[in-house]
Amino acid sequence: MAYGHSHCNANLPLILAGGKSLGVKHGQHVDFNLPKIGQYDMSDAKGHYNICSRPVDSDARLSNLLLTMLQRADVETDRFYDSLLTISDVVV
Repeated sequence: MAYGHSHCNANLPLILAGGKSLGVKHGQHVDFNLPKIGQYDMSDAKGHYNICSRPVDSDARLSNLLLTMLQRADVETDRFYDSLLTISDVVV
């Protein structure tokens, strides 16, 4: 987290580890900012701080990851808190 002092709940670095039997893709980095911003510009401190302190993609929610994890564990649910969808990038 480039600006860890902000204590925001956006753009958190997370690690998803799971067994192959759960159907989780391994060995990848998924960044939900890049499709919206194209690339990071560390020379623009204010712009970068805005990325670190607020979600760039309002549809990229932690609850979506939690919903995906529940479904991979065979929990029959179609939502978790404010989830919108499952994350297809992390499942086989």
